[in-house]
Amino acid sequence: MIAKLITYGKDRNEAIEKMIRAIDEFKISGIETTLQFCKFVMKHEAFLSGNFDTRFIGLYFTPEKLDEMENKEEEMVAAVLSSYLLNHKKIVNSSASTIGVALQESSWKANRKNYR
Repeated sequence: MIAKLITYGKDRNEAIEKMIRAIDEFKISGIETTLQFCKFVMKHEAFLSGNFDTRFIGLYFTPEKLDEMENKEEEMVAAVLSSYLLNHKKIVNSSASTIGVALQESSWKANRKNYR
């Protein structure tokens, strides 16, 4: 064992939420870890409800479940990034057109020069 990750909260749900966040932020490189499995357990309905026992792995877990979890997370990141980029492009284009309008000399200023 390299490290033990422990969280606590005002109740079980808060401790579980903190654990999921801690797992997401935990960085270990160069070796295999069980972090994804732990996250799978933390998010599973049987664990969340408290309705589980020592048969949890046999009843609910297969290695493919971790792949499914990772794919869902990657899909979510892609969706968020795509949304950000689309909105950012609109903001940039909107700002550019506003800047373009601001850089054009107003009719008022142009007419004023004629009277000097």
